[in-house]
Amino acid sequence: MAIGATLLEGGVNFSVYSKHSTELQLLLFDHVDDERPAPVVPLDPAEHRSYHYWHVFVPGLKPGQVYAYRARAPRLPERGLTYDPDKVLLDPYARLLAIPRRYDARRPFARRKLRGVTEERRGGHHELRLGRR
Repeated sequence: MAIGATLLEGGVNFSVYSKHSTELQLLLFDHVDDERPAPVVPLDPAEHRSYHYWHVFVPGLKPGQVYAYRARAPRLPERGLTYDPDKVLLDPYARLLAIPRRYDARRPFARRKLRGVTEERRGGHHELRLGRR
């Protein structure tokens, strides 16, 4: 099983590591500028979890599908577990990052944490290149 989004015959297989999550949702967006996903694919731990890896095959998807995740887990800040089920999470294994037009690159947010990552602009997407830290 490959980590990330893997294009297969007939659809896409999604796989992500999430050790502490008790519930995971795959959010599919029709367009990069959509604020809400349509549809949301709930992952059942009995069917879509192997050890700490969550995975699901979604038939009919094509290359370029915009997606993200939402995770639930016990909130235990003293142990470093600060899951927020209202946050949309990027796939840490993604090779491209779609950025909505309304995003203002001048506003600081998590970019500070992307040390060693450079972006190569490709149309409306950014290809991430991992460098040395």
